[in-house]
Amino acid sequence: MNDNKTWWKVVPMGKKGWIFVGVIVFALVVFLAWKAFWTPDGRDSFAYREQEEKIRNMEDRVAKLQKELEDSSKRIASLQGGSDEPTRGRRSADRKANNSRRGESRPTGQNPSLEPRLYETVRSTAVFEEPSDSSRKVATIPNGSRVRVVDSTGDWLEVRSKQGRPPGFIRRDDAVLTR
Repeated sequence: MNDNKTWWKVVPMGKKGWIFVGVIVFALVVFLAWKAFWTPDGRDSFAYREQEEKIRNMEDRVAKLQKELEDSSKRIASLQGGSDEPTRGRRSADRKANNSRRGESRPTGQNPSLEPRLYETVRSTAVFEEPSDSSRKVATIPNGSRVRVVDSTGDWLEVRSKQGRPPGFIRRDDAVLTR
């Protein structure tokens, strides 16, 4: 072999063969560059179609949630529209009526804090401001907590806090009497 020959001269291919190889390589480079850079936003790619599908699904979920929100808002508005009196004023009047009823149901001179009974919660339970599911939730008591019950009203137990929090009500089903 002659040392003066370069590697492309060593390969037994004629001038036409090298031109053919060059054209093939050029076409391959152009094709790959077109696929990578000149396809509008990569719209032909599988990843693009997959992203489009995810976006459509999310848009559908957002539309469904918006419809549910509108329906809920309409229900709330219809419930609020049933009264001429503001909600805060109604709550205040309800509290006063409940407090006066509670005071009437106890014998005079009986202080509820003198005879508290200890109950233990059987599940995590909400503490409500009034003995009603529709009243404001003021706290949550974890499962297994001991609570001081000072009174009961129907399906509700009135609890008092040792930490000075305001009294509240829990459902009777959420606690059991301890010994």
